[in-house]
Amino acid sequence: MTITTISALEQFKQQLSDHFFKQVQQHIDVSNAVIFCSYGEQTQRCQVWNSACSDFSSIQQEFFDFLAHLFAFDADSTTFLKIDVAFNIQQEQWQDIEQTLKNQFHNNHYRKGISFDADFQQCFLEQELYGKAIIRALSYNTPNFFDEKNLNSCLLKKYPNQYCEIKIEDLQQLWTFDTLAVIYEDRQLIPLHSQFSANGVRYLFEPKKQHFKKMIEANAEFLARQIQSDGRFAYGCFPAYDREIRSYNTVRHCTSVYALIETLMIQPNKKLITQIQSAIDYALQHFYIEKQAELAYMLDGDEAKGLDEIKLGANAAAILMLTKYQEMTGDTGYLTYARHLANGILSMVNEVGETTHVLHYPSYEIKEKFRIIYYDGEAALALLRLYQLYPDETLLHTVKQMFERFMTQNYDRYHDHWLSYCTNELTKICPEEKYFQFGLNNYLKHMLFIRNRKTAYATLLEMMMAAYQMVGRIRALGLEQLFEKAQFEELKKLIEFRTEFQRTGFFYPEVAMYMARPDKILNAFYVRHDRFRVRIDDQEHNLSGYIAYVQHFETDA
Repeated sequence: MTITTISALEQFKQQLSDHFFKQVQQHIDVSNAVIFCSYGEQTQRCQVWNSACSDFSSIQQEFFDFLAHLFAFDADSTTFLKIDVAFNIQQEQWQDIEQTLKNQFHNNHYRKGISFDADFQQCFLEQELYGKAIIRALSYNTPNFFDEKNLNSCLLKKYPNQYCEIKIEDLQQLWTFDTLAVIYEDRQLIPLHSQFSANGVRYLFEPKKQHFKKMIEANAEFLARQIQSDGRFAYGCFPAYDREIRSYNTVRHCTSVYALIETLMIQPNKKLITQIQSAIDYALQHFYIEKQAELAYMLDGDEAKGLDEIKLGANAAAILMLTKYQEMTGDTGYLTYARHLANGILSMVNEVGETTHVLHYPSYEIKEKFRIIYYDGEAALALLRLYQLYPDETLLHTVKQMFERFMTQNYDRYHDHWLSYCTNELTKICPEEKYFQFGLNNYLKHMLFIRNRKTAYATLLEMMMAAYQMVGRIRALGLEQLFEKAQFEELKKLIEFRTEFQRTGFFYPEVAMYMARPDKILNAFYVRHDRFRVRIDDQEHNLSGYIAYVQHFETDA
């Protein structure tokens, strides 16, 4: 919130003195004190002021003088206000830091600030290093490096009166540091985590479900804003410099609409239904084609070269979108489209449940028998969802044939979230032990991986929440031997852990403010290891997992 009056400024200073600065002096050595103030408004990247001093009371007064000056000349720039105090300052060899960056298992997880001198005359918070792409990679699967051009451009802008060009090849040593930090929001100081994966992200001081509902509602609003006037999404961006992602994808369009429809379970919204209808209609107008009467497919591929692919997963995603819309609104207007698309899926599944993943368009010849594991579970789920609205036994029979293949070929080794979804759905209709056992296998051998995963990886929560619902059904049916295998308490703990961990991929103000256009990404979910990517499917996977948690997880939190 913007500080608009002198009394509000004085209140802010008093809160800092009485709470945050007292805590700082109790927990860290302030004999070499360094304070950072990040400030700005929503439409541009924040600025960062810093100063260092051996006497904390002196630097505190210097900071307050800076605040008074800022308020007097540019009060609008205090929409975002974040205060960091450095600690754990370490002198390190440049080559050690360089190797750390190169050898990270996932990019962008170096979580310390860096000063290029002992006196902190040229330094950056960790959030600045990534927000300004000083540390970056060419792609998610190539190593991080220091971008010398970006570094010097940022140094010149931040320290115009003391700028000294830095050549990466001449670096010998740097000073690294952690920070204790708070952000000022709604007249409150909100403490932020220090160090490790949650560095710079707020602590929770309200019940988890209450907070997650707010996240869901805020993210739904963000995702809805991406729907343009014609119903097409703004697909995504890399936010450090607000670079648009120009590709498009039918599957992600439909599953993103699906997730938006799910949010209506948390917060009914008539305006959102109108936007959802626009996005559905766009998909049907631009991607839906009929080969013949009652046999339809969704087109996908490179739009610049022409939509020349028919994907099993695109048909499935469209059916999921249309059936969820009917389930939530009672409107049957899209049921015919869903039935025709289901016939398209049936044409790509043979009599023993084997699937074909991609066809050429317009020849309808097989392009790829297999492309990605997700399509099979997604297709089975789509047929089951349609079956529950339109009980054609061919749909259920086909899914059973597909599951026989899943089981004989040990598809549970893929630990796929779509397989978890469709197993949960199938056991509602056919509560047979073999299907339950498959659903258990799909997550049990993956739990250690999930616990140790260092990225937000939203589909893990989706997979576990579908499994959680299935295990609840096992317990309700009194299948004690199966329930004993489920490691239900361990599953619950892991779900709780991942719901908290996934918040590290959410653009709270304290993270968004360092990017080029905070207003465009605020309340979005992002993929840290891929240049903080914000894409529509990153929203839908997070939304679906958190919605399932809020709707189904039994907790007092």
